[in-house]
Amino acid sequence: MRLIIAWRNLLAKPVQSSLTVLVVSAAIGMMLVITLLFSGIHNGLVNATEPFDLIAGAKGSPNQLVLSTVFLQDAPIGNVSHELYEKIATNPLVSTAIPLAFGDNYKGYAIIGAGSNIFQHQPKAGQQEWLQLASGRPFTQAFEAVVGAKAARELGLKPGDKFKSIHGLLPVGDGHNHPYQVVGILEAVNGPYDQAILVPIESIWQAHEKHAPEPSLGDIGHEEHEQEVTAILVKPKGYSEAMRLYQQFQQEPDGQLVFPAQVIIRLLTLMGQGEQVLKTAAYIVIILGLTIMALSLYWSSLSRTRDRAILRALGAGSRDIFIIILTEAALLTGLGVIIGGLSGFGLYALLAKMLILKTALLLPLAFTVTSGYIMLTGLLLGVAAGSIPAAFASREDVVQYL
Repeated sequence: MRLIIAWRNLLAKPVQSSLTVLVVSAAIGMMLVITLLFSGIHNGLVNATEPFDLIAGAKGSPNQLVLSTVFLQDAPIGNVSHELYEKIATNPLVSTAIPLAFGDNYKGYAIIGAGSNIFQHQPKAGQQEWLQLASGRPFTQAFEAVVGAKAARELGLKPGDKFKSIHGLLPVGDGHNHPYQVVGILEAVNGPYDQAILVPIESIWQAHEKHAPEPSLGDIGHEEHEQEVTAILVKPKGYSEAMRLYQQFQQEPDGQLVFPAQVIIRLLTLMGQGEQVLKTAAYIVIILGLTIMALSLYWSSLSRTRDRAILRALGAGSRDIFIIILTEAALLTGLGVIIGGLSGFGLYALLAKMLILKTALLLPLAFTVTSGYIMLTGLLLGVAAGSIPAAFASREDVVQYL
């Protein structure tokens, strides 16, 4: 009975009730989007950098080196000599060094020249290889290609297909004459390299040197030549070796060595400052919503003083009046939390899909514990705010209104 009375009271003031629900839902939705988005981006960035212990590249911005090499989202700084790659590969502190070359694309998807040892690369000792084949085989000779899961799906490529690359990072431009043949498709790695096309690094060299003889995969490290590399994926033998290698590289005049994890930490720190600003705005909206709800319930109770007097005459006590108004607060807040939750998750899912399409970063869409805390806290705060006008109304002497 109390629930029915509370519901009819809200329906009697549709504008006030709708405004309260709208503000509460906006606050909850905003908090959910901010929390889920920043948490998802954080996890996506960390997962994407996991296979990259160290990256060597040309002198310049470490951020640009990481963005172009790990996330495939910026133009490379430049190239370094093959001698520098050999110097790193033969360093006793290094377990594996994988040369990478950028500069071509196919329909906007980056073509990355790499050493054949990239298919044996393990993010951590004892883990399975980073790049697993869903079908086909790794490349074994120049102008063979292994296509990332997303790139293969979007481009419709399968083993046996052929395509020609475009020079540069834009999908339009001068094309290279020699076609690539797809020999393998990668399993999804849930990161940027899902939209990469991997080819032997010799293919990149040959495509940019029209009159150069076609090298074999075995030539790397056995002959001196002038072919350059854009970046080098370096796996040290251990943490202490990584730090020693980093110190050694500080004196290197021809390149830089960066920890991608450190770059991401700095980026996440900046993101965290933005997150706090947005959360502060969301807190203000929440306070505004709770204030509007409390005032709305109080004004509503003032306009229904005669109704409460009749309820008292029929036997309703102060406790009944308190519960009815508190139920109104719970209904308003509950509706706001539900609508805000649905809209917040919906907007987050849309943004996550856009980020996945653009960067191939995998953002989780599952309901999180933090999301539950936000919605539960919003509901409890709403009920607490409603208890204030409920207490005033339940103590008011309404005999004079009979």
